[in-house]
Amino acid sequence: MSLLKHDIMEPVSVGMAETDRLMREELLRDDTASVHELMEHIGQYSGKRLRPALVHLCGGLVGGSDKLAELASIGAMLEALHMATLLHDDVLDGADVRRQVPTLNATYGNQVPILLGDLIYARTFDMSLRLPDLVAAVEISRMTQDVCRGEIDQSFFKFDGSRPDEARYFRVIQGKTGAMFRTACHLGVIYGGGSPEHAAAMASFGLELGTAFQIIDDCLDVVGDEEVAGKSLGTDLETGKVTLPLIRLAETLDDARLEQLRAVCAGELGVSRRDKLREDFAIEKAVTVCHEEANVYLRSCLERLDQFAPGDERQSLQDMCTFVLERTY
Repeated sequence: MSLLKHDIMEPVSVGMAETDRLMREELLRDDTASVHELMEHIGQYSGKRLRPALVHLCGGLVGGSDKLAELASIGAMLEALHMATLLHDDVLDGADVRRQVPTLNATYGNQVPILLGDLIYARTFDMSLRLPDLVAAVEISRMTQDVCRGEIDQSFFKFDGSRPDEARYFRVIQGKTGAMFRTACHLGVIYGGGSPEHAAAMASFGLELGTAFQIIDDCLDVVGDEEVAGKSLGTDLETGKVTLPLIRLAETLDDARLEQLRAVCAGELGVSRRDKLREDFAIEKAVTVCHEEANVYLRSCLERLDQFAPGDERQSLQDMCTFVLERTY
């Protein structure tokens, strides 16, 4: 969070500490030595922790700071599920580095991280059934379906030299990324004691924030710095995924240049796809357009916060919008 003078986590530091404890003591430990060693390794993947922060901030936004146990559990479940998706993403993308440490697939092959991700999924649903009601269990189940559906659809959505379907792109990212942000905000308000109207408003806030987050992530994949990002970049290009920078770039090209772009993305030139894209095409201009689009979503997020009373939690949510737009990792 170093881009901001204000510490986003400060208003919910107690809740985040309890979420971290649950992660460490319940979700990322195991009595089987080999599994526990893997859990300790992926504990290093914990980075921005935006999803649990959203749970706690949205709970505090509606006066639910005293609902520590429920909010901490939901935050831990969502962070654990996020880590499980990272395990699977690294397999799908063939990534070698995550949070500046080797990925499990780079070290052990694909089978181990897939099974470990599945174990984490199962463990989080077990935790959800220990809450006082089934609201979180039901919503997290639906969210997980949205995430998987988005990832599956993305695997079939490849750049083939035609002009990509923009609506499909947004459906994909709102499933694979937006759904978890939406759920974090919605459950934070629900378990914080907020009204259905406030829960719906913050669910929309989360979906828009997650959409902007993924747009910026797609931009970093083509123009980011791996040392700063702490993970493998260019993986979307290597797997042929359609991202918003490619969509915006394709809109500026004639048919001949589109074919050249297809050849680059297909890896037919025998060189780094990412380097060739940056050398031969005005991808930086496309990225600038994408940043402007992400900012539209974030301005909508800020407008949704206007209905809530000023306070530390609202300020942190506003600052989170700034962070998402300006982040370099």
